[in-house]
Amino acid sequence: MSKYREFNMKTIMVATDFSDASYGARTYARQLALRFSAKVLLVHVIEEPPQRGTETPEVSLAQRIDTAEDQLQKMVAALHFDNVRCAMVVRTGSIRETILDLIKERDADLLIIGTRSKDRKPGDRLGSVAEKLLRGMPCPVLTVGKYVRQDSFERTHPRTVLFPTDFSEASQGALAYTECLTKHLAGHLCLLHVDENEVEAAPRGHQEAFNNLINRLKNRGIVTECIRRRGCAAEVIAAVSLEKWADFVVMGVHGTEEPGKWHKYGIAYDVIRSVRCPVFTLFIPAQEMAGENPLEHSDMAMSSAPLLPRSA
Repeated sequence: MSKYREFNMKTIMVATDFSDASYGARTYARQLALRFSAKVLLVHVIEEPPQRGTETPEVSLAQRIDTAEDQLQKMVAALHFDNVRCAMVVRTGSIRETILDLIKERDADLLIIGTRSKDRKPGDRLGSVAEKLLRGMPCPVLTVGKYVRQDSFERTHPRTVLFPTDFSEASQGALAYTECLTKHLAGHLCLLHVDENEVEAAPRGHQEAFNNLINRLKNRGIVTECIRRRGCAAEVIAAVSLEKWADFVVMGVHGTEEPGKWHKYGIAYDVIRSVRCPVFTLFIPAQEMAGENPLEHSDMAMSSAPLLPRSA
């Protein structure tokens, strides 16, 4: 198991572009920081200036940095008012590469991002920045979508964490993180397997797979329900999250880091767009998937929370 998949919550990084979409990310950063006594690092990355020859006059880099620092200072002041330890960073360069460097430099335990998807329809984009940062990060990513509730940490009822799985070996990393998160929240863990195959698998096989997964937990009592459904993975995950009033979904995302191929990973994007709760994603490099043999590996192939690319 990679070290970053072990649960830790000392430094929380929030990537913000000052848009309305990033408000939810800051809200959850505050709630997490207060709950775990963590430090929040607010980050804004200024990408390369617009190309010359455009009709709109360019704002100087120095002006853009000053403006960003002023806006971050206001956010820092608001967090300090809530007794949250906070710092800020303004950097220039590629958003993805800069965030990667900062995560390693500051030893961040979690990256939180907001999404600006305009609709909840399958196939819609999450937003260019969110899609760049969702995969390949060396720490878990908490994505807060446009339609997400803002009170998952502040509600009084026992919290529910939904964990979709295909029973693969890749599930181990994300499952361990999910167990720790659920324990710290004093919540309940709901396991979900979605079968997209037309041929129905034997129920006994799925029950054994659920049992094998549960046996890997240190605290098996946190699992309150094992659910098996058939249908479109993203739609079923979203439906079950509403049905069980899930506070969080945790997904182990595996595949390529190549930018040109990110669009193939529609399931994770569709889930983030559709659910009404934040989604934790843990990236599992493709090389770690070699040789695994999940239960009747489906065409959809969900990994500890799902995901292989959809077939064309």
